Amino acid sequence: MIPSCCCSLTPSSSSTSIAKFISDQPYLTMLEKQCTTMKDLQKIHANLIKTGLANHTIASSRILAFCASPAGDINYAYLVFTHIQNPNLFTWNTIIRGFSQSSTPQNALYLFIHMLTSSPIEPQRLTYPSVFKAYTQLGLAHDGAQLHGRIIKMGLQSDPFIRNTILYMYMNCGFLSEARRMFDKDKEFDVVAWNSMIIGLAKCGGIDESRRLFDKMQFRNTVSWNSMISGYVRNGKLMEALELFGKMQEKRIEPSEFTMVSLLNACARLGALKQGEWIHDFVRKNDFELNVIVTTAIIDMYCKCGNIEKALQEFEAAPKKGLSCWNSMILGLAMNGCEKEAIQLFSMLQSTNLKPDSVSFIGVLTACNHSGMVDEARLHYRAPEIYSLLNDLGLVLQETELV
Repeated sequence: MIPSCCCSLTPSSSSTSIAKFISDQPYLTMLEKQCTTMKDLQKIHANLIKTGLANHTIASSRILAFCASPAGDINYAYLVFTHIQNPNLFTWNTIIRGFSQSSTPQNALYLFIHMLTSSPIEPQRLTYPSVFKAYTQLGLAHDGAQLHGRIIKMGLQSDPFIRNTILYMYMNCGFLSEARRMFDKDKEFDVVAWNSMIIGLAKCGGIDESRRLFDKMQFRNTVSWNSMISGYVRNGKLMEALELFGKMQEKRIEPSEFTMVSLLNACARLGALKQGEWIHDFVRKNDFELNVIVTTAIIDMYCKCGNIEKALQEFEAAPKKGLSCWNSMILGLAMNGCEKEAIQLFSMLQSTNLKPDSVSFIGVLTACNHSGMVDEARLHYRAPEIYSLLNDLGLVLQETELV
């Protein structure tokens, strides 16, 4: 049974009172300090339900916060949310933010509208950034612009968090004139906003305007440099990307793994093996994590630069082989005259717990095509996965077209 003094605690209570309440409840302490997976959460939640504590405002909000986090399960979070009587502002913000970062951001908008129309709780400054993120995810900047009007009426347009997410929405959705108007009007934008402009302009082909903004920045962080380098690569200005990395090194700015991936992609597209080897050596010497993205970029660079032996060496040594690593290696082998090896590697992929995708099948069919292995091509063409893929694309061919 929960002591009556504990039940009087509300989210507006002091952080000291909340901390004491949590420390007095073993399962809440476990939730705060030991819960790392949904399996852990469900066990703790079950015990909180048994004790009757699950309905307490602090307990339910903590459960919801974990479920709505990247380590949680947003559908479970919504189930928890629906069982909370009279959700407070923290609860609404948590569930809206969780959905805005999920694969179903439209639910964040539904909940926001429900909050406006059916709840006595009014949205506040921390509610709106998540809503604009949801509009961004869905590419609905036109609808987001209406909410922008509400923000202006409420006098919240100067809030940096709200302002930055609105700007990012406009840039990410290609509403360049709205973004420029907003950016030019306000002289107090921080580095996050400047970076959003650089990324958005580069994404929409305005790479020269991106560079002008980059050069005007009084303060640049690592993201600024990464954004400009990746923008150059995206727009095919590969030498400019490598030159800017040189300047980044002169200023002793530490690059991130995203910088390395962009530079490896630039070297791959240039066929610049020496520069690619230097970048790869830089990755090794600076102890960058060889995650799937970095490993794939290294393999792809060596394949496209014609050093298939080195690509195979990196593939075999990779600590983590994601599907993209397999696909790059299969395509690399197929394009470098190693068709039989590509087909063998595809067979090995099929024996793993990874499921081949469209790129995998394109790789093996490319190998079959280059080697004249029609029977092998027919075998893969009949695979349900490739048939379904081609059918979805309206590209189902007659078998005679494979010959």
